[in-house]
Amino acid sequence: MQVRHDTVQMSGIRKGYRLIHLSDIHFSRFTSHAQNQMCISRILRRCRTMWNVSAVCITGDLVSRKWNEHTLPDAMQLVRELRKIAPVILSLGNHETDLPVQQRREFVRAMQESGAVILHNRSVRLGELYLTGLTLPGHVFRNIRGGYTDLSTITQDMVENTLGGCEGHPHVLLAHSPLGLSAYGKWGADVILSGHIHGGIVRIREQGILSPERLFFPHFTKGMYTDAETGARMELTSGIGKLRFNNPAEIVCVDLMPEKR
Repeated sequence: MQVRHDTVQMSGIRKGYRLIHLSDIHFSRFTSHAQNQMCISRILRRCRTMWNVSAVCITGDLVSRKWNEHTLPDAMQLVRELRKIAPVILSLGNHETDLPVQQRREFVRAMQESGAVILHNRSVRLGELYLTGLTLPGHVFRNIRGGYTDLSTITQDMVENTLGGCEGHPHVLLAHSPLGLSAYGKWGADVILSGHIHGGIVRIREQGILSPERLFFPHFTKGMYTDAETGARMELTSGIGKLRFNNPAEIVCVDLMPEKR
């Protein structure tokens, strides 16, 4: 597991903010308690080396849609330990929104009991920053038949109808899918934190090979991207869980700094 650092200049702030970005941890029925504990230990060991952290942001798929008896307790343990470093801000990914209603309620309750702030289509203020969590509809990720063709496009209208207006504040958007970068920028996000693509699963010469939508050589895989029209910056992490090749699990440390005048 590696730590990747990025610095973003951001308008509207007068001091710096350090965000730890985690995504796609995927505690599931296929990961044993021992495996989860090893993952937790590695995450905490690296996060504890970072100083002056403003918030830990988890952008979805902390758990997978299929659980075992260890999944929720281990996820709760991770959140509780991360809270000793900084406030934990959590948005939902497609695996959480795919959960049956009762399990989704159990997940939300468990995360709240662990002290996480869950941003389900709402915002929280962190100093001068506004952090907003966008929960995307399921048809962005799968069609009505459960397949990956004819998926809905993430549009500005979709984002505005879900979140309302941005109101011009310095804004960090937690959005699981990176495919809406243009729409997120038009909505008003300055910085976007995303995951979902798992770095392309297999990476060859810095190119990801496959996305969860079963698309080969996706445009967005990992790293920092800039929307040409709006200038919005997106930090896309390859995440931590799931099978991968030549594609290390990663934690991203994002330093938001005032724009140089």
